[in-house]
Amino acid sequence: MKGVLRILAKLNVAVALIFLSTSVCAEYSSDAPSIKRLRIDFVSAPDWIEIHNVEEVPEKLVIQLARGGGIFPIAAFNQDGPAFPELVSIFKNKVGERKILFVIVKWRYYLSGVGTEGDYYEVHAYEAKGGGRGEIIFSENRRISDFFGSGFDGKQEGKVVHFRFKDAAAIRKSLSRCKDWTTRE
Repeated sequence: MKGVLRILAKLNVAVALIFLSTSVCAEYSSDAPSIKRLRIDFVSAPDWIEIHNVEEVPEKLVIQLARGGGIFPIAAFNQDGPAFPELVSIFKNKVGERKILFVIVKWRYYLSGVGTEGDYYEVHAYEAKGGGRGEIIFSENRRISDFFGSGFDGKQEGKVVHFRFKDAAAIRKSLSRCKDWTTRE
């Protein structure tokens, strides 16, 4: 019985999405995703960060570098259940002798059944390396990403918790205190 209900629920969602997508297409002449652009000059000037909210199932937050007509992927973050990814901050900072691009992303959760309400944060640190034919390849520096980590800020299972690194200022403050960063993998 539960299996039949699940199939009917999925079928109902699929039909609703089909009708929703056709009505949306009828209202808008362009189905291009909304793109936010921020100037960052990470590799050289002018460099732009493009932030896309890709509205598909699951919803994605896509971050990429745009320069000289080229688009270079940095990262993508997926929807987690009912929680959509949201870019909190993106900034560059030197760590040791390396230029690092920091990305802070959060997901908002409200799970009243387990006494949880708040934001789950992740901090990611990326380095850019040159590839062939003028390409730029971003790779995550796991050592730095793991240091700043991830965590919940709000009420988690009935207890109030705080995540330290939920903005650029907190990360920069921590970096300034620790002058001997070694970023070799």
